[in-house]
Amino acid sequence: MRVCVLTTVLDVFKGGNHLPLFAALPDVQFTVVTGRILPEGAALPANVRVIDLKLKLGSYYFGFADWRFARAVLRTYPVSHPFWKEFDILHLNQVLGSQFAVLRKAGVPVLYAIHHPVTADREVAIAETSSCERILWRLKYFFLVHRQRRLCHSLPHVMTVSHTVRDRLVRECGIPSEKISVVPNGVDGERFGFAGDQTPDFDVVAVGSFLHPRKGFRYLLETYSALAKEGIRIADVGKRSHEQRAMLRGIPGLTAFETVSDVKIVSIIQRSATLLSTSLYEGFGLSLIEALACGRPAFAFDAGAVKEVLSPIDPSLVVPLRDSAALVRRVREFLAFAPEERLKRGNRYREEVLQRYSLRASADALRAVYERLCSRGSPVVSEVEP
Repeated sequence: MRVCVLTTVLDVFKGGNHLPLFAALPDVQFTVVTGRILPEGAALPANVRVIDLKLKLGSYYFGFADWRFARAVLRTYPVSHPFWKEFDILHLNQVLGSQFAVLRKAGVPVLYAIHHPVTADREVAIAETSSCERILWRLKYFFLVHRQRRLCHSLPHVMTVSHTVRDRLVRECGIPSEKISVVPNGVDGERFGFAGDQTPDFDVVAVGSFLHPRKGFRYLLETYSALAKEGIRIADVGKRSHEQRAMLRGIPGLTAFETVSDVKIVSIIQRSATLLSTSLYEGFGLSLIEALACGRPAFAFDAGAVKEVLSPIDPSLVVPLRDSAALVRRVREFLAFAPEERLKRGNRYREEVLQRYSLRASADALRAVYERLCSRGSPVVSEVEP
């Protein structure tokens, strides 16, 4: 099977790009068309080739980057170009260029993958900022929201990572649930190996970019500050603004790693006793299951699909939304356990997360979606404006 993946930016260290998932389907040949690859020269799975258009995309907001990416792709490969006929599936990966709706005419089944609705980003940004900033956030997301909804209506099949996101798309976009496939994220249990009883270098770690209000940096800072007063060792990993870095420097016992490689992130999680997330919306929460696979608890705000993912494993991992004091208590309670109890819980977390969210199961689910679309062919779907 040959699959063409269209993604505006390919960040090989970012979970949303699904490279580990593609690697878990070695008999499927993936061609990724992207406007930019990060970092340049990064290693790719053997079954993945990349066509890097090396575009100057500009800002993501107001739809600039996605619009420019879609325009460049369709200028390079118009819908009548034989390039599209090389593939069995066209997989649009969280793209927001509504021009891609024309790919229905290429005669190849089109799958639209959404990791989280942009309305969720807008909703959180508006809730977390001042009245003047809210106007700007509404403007920034105006075209992005419209384009995602248009693609949902225009394209024959949508895929997402959780039932929570599926239900939101049904509610907001008015598309039937049977049009949406759910392929949960999966974790590679070999790569994210069990940390066992090794003595951690850090008591807590938080991972990811916190530049957008959706990631809840203000609550992360509150949590870090409270934990630091108790002498708890903190590892902070990911992209931070200049102002955020300045605030983090004032927290004792905090080690800031900023952006690190995919190999190092595994090591840092394994060397930490717990992981925490202050995200105010998650379509799934890949870092959560990665920590659990290492035998480390992942405490996270009850945001988006977090409860769907974590509650079946351990309801105590889910913390009331925006309640940084409760997050501090959960971390403190776990750290107070004897080493034997921590090890016992870690074993259970790993067993359950690999049973529910293995990379193999995720790959099998993706293959099933591809095969179902191939068997149906490429139906003509009339475009309905939201």
